[in-house]
Amino acid sequence: MGTLYRSRNLDSCFYYGIKAKRMATSLNYQKGQTDADQLIAYTFFKKGLYAESLDLLGKVLPHYQKSGDAEQVIRVYLDMVEVLNKGISERTKIISLLQKAMQIGKKLKKDSIMSEVYMSYCNRNADLPADSINYYLSKSAEIANRYKDERMLIFTRLWQARLLILNGQKSKALPLVRQLIADCRAIGNSNLEINALFLMTGIYETQRKKALDYFYQAHQVALKSGDRSLEIYILNNALEVANQLGDKNEIIKVHLELEMAMSIDWEKSRKFISDYVKYNAIQDDNKLLSKKNARGTTWLVLISIAAVVLLLSVYLMMLYRSRKAKEQIEVLNNVANMQIIAMEEAKHQAVREEQQRLGQDLHDGLSSSIASIRHQLEIILMDIDDTALKNKLGILQIETEKAYKAARNKSHEWFSTADEQLEQSFENQIKLLTDNSLPNSRYHKTIHIDDNSLVNVGTDTRIALLRIIQEAITNIIKHAKAKNVGVLIYEEEDDLLLTINDDGIGLDEKTSGNGKSAMGLQSIRRRVQSLNGKTNIHSDTKGTEITISIPLASA
Repeated sequence: MGTLYRSRNLDSCFYYGIKAKRMATSLNYQKGQTDADQLIAYTFFKKGLYAESLDLLGKVLPHYQKSGDAEQVIRVYLDMVEVLNKGISERTKIISLLQKAMQIGKKLKKDSIMSEVYMSYCNRNADLPADSINYYLSKSAEIANRYKDERMLIFTRLWQARLLILNGQKSKALPLVRQLIADCRAIGNSNLEINALFLMTGIYETQRKKALDYFYQAHQVALKSGDRSLEIYILNNALEVANQLGDKNEIIKVHLELEMAMSIDWEKSRKFISDYVKYNAIQDDNKLLSKKNARGTTWLVLISIAAVVLLLSVYLMMLYRSRKAKEQIEVLNNVANMQIIAMEEAKHQAVREEQQRLGQDLHDGLSSSIASIRHQLEIILMDIDDTALKNKLGILQIETEKAYKAARNKSHEWFSTADEQLEQSFENQIKLLTDNSLPNSRYHKTIHIDDNSLVNVGTDTRIALLRIIQEAITNIIKHAKAKNVGVLIYEEEDDLLLTINDDGIGLDEKTSGNGKSAMGLQSIRRRVQSLNGKTNIHSDTKGTEITISIPLASA
């Protein structure tokens, strides 16, 4: 609904945009939130809030880029162009955005939006020569014809009529513009009709009375559309013509219409500001609700885990003290199952970010508690002779084992996520590490990590690699007096290779006079040996090269 009202009624567009935003947020539906924000950004633009509009469009754009929605990326670019044109009028930025849109458009399967892109390129590029204008207009018309887009076909014809007027061929343009006005009215597009009426004022620019009449017609169209900002723009142009005409009655008439339009626009602006405040309140409420839900769910998960551990511990103590506990075992099974179900339900309600931060600790704590219970069960089973009771405890032992494995699997999932994050930022971590180790601008470093080299390398190995690199660079800077350091990681057959080199005075791990250097290099060797790897250190007065080879099977 908001999209349908986008070119017809701004207040309705904003109303449905806010409504969609609220619903999408409550459902945690990201695309819905993004689409709603784009509508809201458009209404900000039309209401003159250019900075707010650009800021919101800047937040919308990455979501469409990430999802690969090329058509919506282009739509955001087009909206940004309109905001920049009305606001700061940064021509270079406008042309750059349109050129990006044209590049993206080449990959579209359905390229209907490109008709608007080519048209906008003509409208917003004042330095475009006539042959280029005709080229882009023909491309726009070709696409519009293919998709039977009446709106863009009329835009193309408006441009053709405008070019005739600019070239002094007003008599040739006149019948074209009259037909355009009729066609715009037939499809009910007020913006196009106003554009056509403006062309009529250009044709009759020397006949000011006629030109003024067409401004009045354009004003009536704007009045019906409810676009007060456009209405005021038209009346200001009409006032200029009335002043040129020198007719006092016409000047007073335009002044009265302009005063009324501005008064109504002021009232609408006040209402819009109120709605804008409500929009910001919705944004704040959404953030608070998200944090509250995250905290509440975290506590629920913690309480559920504590309840499972407490109940199992109490009942196990009762079982250990009494062999007449068959009914209690059944209760224990039921309670444990209910608690596990409650815990799973609570977990699925957790906000994703809070899960990533707390999930590892929670699952580790749960798996440790279950492991303790599992051990106690094994001890109890060894001391019990009652066959029936042993069978019941055996069933409980099996269920406990399943719970333990499930908890450990969850822990591995968290580790896998951590692995991915570490892999993505590994090169950045090395850069940060070398920045800290090389505190001075006179040091230079080169770092290269083969993109595929760490795919099958575990977290422990990567942490060990970081420590090895840190120790090597510390030795190189402190003892070898190096100024250039290089770090290279890549795969070669079945091995992961790490090479660290420098241009210092050399290191000697056997020389007693250089004891700290020797200790550092020996520590590196020990770390590599723990990974089943090999270390080769070549050092002379021209520099040091440390080459480390670790079998991928061990990594």
